[in-house]
Amino acid sequence: MLFLQTSAHAADLPGGYGVALVQALLALVAVCILAWTVLRWSAGRGLGSLGGGQRIRVIERAHLDARRTLYLVEIGDRVFLVGAGETGAPSLLADMPAAELPPAKPGMRFVDVLKRRSAVDAASHPVTEDADEKTTERADEVST
Repeated sequence: MLFLQTSAHAADLPGGYGVALVQALLALVAVCILAWTVLRWSAGRGLGSLGGGQRIRVIERAHLDARRTLYLVEIGDRVFLVGAGETGAPSLLADMPAAELPPAKPGMRFVDVLKRRSAVDAASHPVTEDADEKTTERADEVST
């Protein structure tokens, strides 16, 4: 190949270093396309997974920030909301029967489902004014 020749002979090449550079770039592009094709092919056949089971499926994930993520995991007929971060083990935040999980809508995001679910939970457990007054009274007692 031309790019393996010494620099003394490279000056004698037709086109000089430009041809050698173009050949090297074309070879790099060809290798990248080949690698991408092989990875897509193997992932489609399950060769890229790390022993993913048939009974456990990650339905969706939502990245909260660079270090925290929520996972919606389906195991059998149950769905679990799991929080994971850089410190500590993953935490189980909620679970429900898979039948109660609303179907995914094309424009709906996981965060929207969580907001709707928290609105339903807030409506089913309303906070009364008496509770707010008691909280204010306790806060006053602690500060004095």
